[in-house]
This record gives sequence, structure tokens and C-alpha cells, in this order.
Amino acid sequence: MTFLVVGESLADLIGAPGSWTFTAVPGGSPLNVAVALAALGRTVRFAGETGDDLFGGLLRDHLARHGIGTGDLTRAAATGLAFARIGEDGSASYDFRFEWTFSAPVPLDGVTCLHTGSLATLLPPGGDHVTGLMRAAAEAGVTVSYDPNIRPALVGDRARALARVEECVRLARLVKVSDEDLRWLYPGEHWLDVARRWAGLGPRLVVVTRGGEGAAAVLGDEVITCPAVAVEVVDTVGAGDTFTAAYLDALDGAAPGTTPSTARVADALRSGCAAAAIVCTRAGAVPPTREEVKSLVAGTGAARAEEGRA
Repeated sequence: MTFLVVGESLADLIGAPGSWTFTAVPGGSPLNVAVALAALGRTVRFAGETGDDLFGGLLRDHLARHGIGTGDLTRAAATGLAFARIGEDGSASYDFRFEWTFSAPVPLDGVTCLHTGSLATLLPPGGDHVTGLMRAAAEAGVTVSYDPNIRPALVGDRARALARVEECVRLARLVKVSDEDLRWLYPGEHWLDVARRWAGLGPRLVVVTRGGEGAAAVLGDEVITCPAVAVEVVDTVGAGDTFTAAYLDALDGAAPGTTPSTARVADALRSGCAAAAIVCTRAGAVPPTREEVKSLVAGTGAARAEEGRA
């Protein structure tokens, strides 16, 4: 199986807790997903853009170290930057210096699953190109995976962002979203109500990550839940992206034309929660190996939720 991940790659400047001292590490939600998939042993292509500058070199070297080629990268005027200030509880708040002009053709030959999301689908002018690629992939029978991963400081008007997110949801077969994103997109609505509504727009599976509450999935009329794994948190940078990679890996990309079973989805939630827990014990988005995920996954559980709210 070959995964194609499309989207932004950024240099994350991560602050030491309580300090204004920052360390530069590779980041960006789609890049994190691509690298985490590669760490799990998957074949991955990554399409995006970097600057021909110091931080661009950091990102290209990072991809190469994980066995991901740079042939689908184009050059931007400057590499995007994300400043992450870490709170005492390990949570991260962000500030961005980023433009997205991506317009390169991306061949779909041999691709079985396309994953994208975050800034790459929401910011013009590149966002229009990426949603067009999602549409082309869906029409070609490629499984499309989507994670909105909202960055309110950059996406601007809520109504316009919501319209684009719902367009992407309709194009995707697999959707992963955080309850934090759903609160921003639909103030006052319960996350499970939104997830069920999204499942009616077209996706076979909608997964909601809930931080310390674990994760839940809407699969047809079923709601499947998985608790979080208790760990000592260093920071949460890349946790959601690592979850995405691990659950896609466990689903095996959800072959086109098929719907995953309840048992397969439960396994995918366990893998996602375990992988996210591991990355939370490390500074920055340093993904786990398949062996590390397997060794922890036995400590998680998933169960079918009762009818009604989970």
C-alpha cells in the first residue's frame, strides 16, 4: 500500500516551558502524518512546498532520514514557521508565519490512500488545488483521508472555513477530527451529534479524538470508543497527527469500495491512542515505531458505546 500525503511542512519552533527559548524541529500536520506513517513501516510520498532556505533544508533532511523522497516537493518563497509555546500542562499554543501557494501537479499512479487536511485545504490559493486533488483521487477510486486540524489564527472567517471543511468531508471516505476543532466549527453543538451528521455526508468512518478522554468513531449506526492511555506528558505536539498515522496504518488504508469492520475500527482506535500517548512523552513530534505501538496497545481498550451520547 502506498500513502500519498499532501500539505504543509513547517519548521516548528518549540519553546521550553516557561521560557522564550525555542528549538527548531520539523513539523506541520501533514508532514507529521507522513513521517509517522513511514516510522510505522509504510511506503509514503509527501507532496508540498518548502523554501530554498535554512529551514527548508531542515525539512528535506527530515523527510530523507525517514525514507520519504522529495520529488513531490516544490519550492516556496520561504519555508513556513510555526511557533509553539508550551504551557505547564504540556499543551501548546501556536503562532504562524506561513503562506500556501502550492499548485504543482501530483500524480496518483500507484496511490491507494491520499491523506490531507489542515492549512493545506483551507488557505488560498493552494487550498483550491488540494481540494481539486482530493476530488480527482476520489473519482479515481483512491481512498481519501481528511483531518481539518483547524488553526483559528490563520483560517479567518468561520463560515468560509466551515464551508470548505464540509466540502472536504464530502470528498473523504475517512475523517479524523478533534473535539476542539468541532467546538470551533460548531459552537454549542455536541461533538457526537456533529460526527453523526458528518457520517451522513459521505464518509464511511468519522473518528473524533478527545485528548485525555480518548477517541470515538462513528461507523454506520455504531459508536465505538477507546480510552486514552495515561502517560506523563512532555508536550502534545504532533499527538493528533501521530494518532492519524497509526489509525490509518491499522485500517490498512480502508481499501476502496469496502467498509471497515467494527473490530478493525476498534483496533485502529487502540493503535491511534497508543501512538498518540507515546509521542506525548517526547519533546516534539517524534513518532513511535510499530513495535512500540504494539507493546503499548495491549494496555488500551475499545468498546461499543451505548445508543445515545458517548
